[in-house]
Amino acid sequence: MRSNCKVASILLSPLLFLLATTAQAEGIHVITGGPAYLSAGLGIFNGVGIHPEEGPNPRVPEINIEYQSASKLFGIGSAWGLVANTRGGFMGYGGFYSDIAWDRWVLTPMLGFGGYDAGQGKQLGSIFEFRLELGLAYQFQNGGRLGLKIAHISNAYIVPQDPGENEALITYSFPLSFGDHS
Repeated sequence: MRSNCKVASILLSPLLFLLATTAQAEGIHVITGGPAYLSAGLGIFNGVGIHPEEGPNPRVPEINIEYQSASKLFGIGSAWGLVANTRGGFMGYGGFYSDIAWDRWVLTPMLGFGGYDAGQGKQLGSIFEFRLELGLAYQFQNGGRLGLKIAHISNAYIVPQDPGENEALITYSFPLSFGDHS
């Protein structure tokens, strides 16, 4: 299974490069400057397609706070965040993100890693976990962004147990003027 992922990555890399090159010509671009952002999100932990609403791993409400730095190298910046659910589970993480804009729409992929404590909630098999996010937001005239984010937490099978967890959140991101690096 893992070798299939490596093969898929090798095969998809040239395609993604071609798409990124073509997209720039059509008005899609990577945001390389601008302010830092503080994002707040409300959503559902373990809420997207994994487990039922009842039982040992129910869908529960969660919050997410994330800081995205203004400093970027080749359009990639750093991010730090905290996600917590109503079962006492939480994860602190750090990682890297990029903003891809088309008109007033901003797509934000993020890859992070950090520590997870299940509290009374879902056991994910390890304290060390990876976090993948993909957000899509509408950017207002004042720079604020209202959007949707899907996220996945997993230990990527660094231990035998890896049930993973998926989230869906509604977010609002506030531009921070002290982080303006445009």
